[in-house]
Amino acid sequence: MSVKVDQHQSQESTSRSQMEKTPLVKKLDNQELKNTGFWLTQLFMIISTIVGVYLAAQSGLEQALTFDAYSKMEDNYYLRQSLHAELTDNADAIEAYADEFLIRSRPLQEIKDFRPPLDRYVWETMKYNPTTLETPSSLITQARRFYSHSDNLMDRAERRALGANYAGKQLKKLVKKLREQTLPDLKRSAEQLKKELSEKGVEIGSLKET
Repeated sequence: MSVKVDQHQSQESTSRSQMEKTPLVKKLDNQELKNTGFWLTQLFMIISTIVGVYLAAQSGLEQALTFDAYSKMEDNYYLRQSLHAELTDNADAIEAYADEFLIRSRPLQEIKDFRPPLDRYVWETMKYNPTTLETPSSLITQARRFYSHSDNLMDRAERRALGANYAGKQLKKLVKKLREQTLPDLKRSAEQLKKELSEKGVEIGSLKET
């Protein structure tokens, strides 16, 4: 009888022990799930932040590159317009000099004294302007030849290597070609740049205001 009682008590003790352990296991499982969910949430937040920063950086880079491209186009537009104005002024000065002094074969001292100093500010500045090479090479070549040939003709007239009258007529031909070909081409190229910017929603001068 005593043995049965002891067995019964032992079984009850085992059952109570199992009942006490079961909630603890469940409690631990729930805690682990909570911890896992927390770290997964943190991981997703970190990944989302990294992706967001990357996309923002990409968008910012694209905008910066676009702004830089449009800004260079605008700068080159101003450059072409300025070169057009400078060449026009120099053509007027050379033609007046040719008509008044060379073609009339005025005295050599007057030919030297009244030789017009050509304005080359824009032309010289173009050497250091990063947008110069975006100007069509044909236009740069035409401008370069105008300056070079006009200087050569006036130099030779002063040295009497050419007759003053002949040098004057050659200068007038040079000016005529500049007005009929180079200046219109330069103006059209500048207007084309302006049109391209306008089609992209950029008006000349607007980028300088930002």
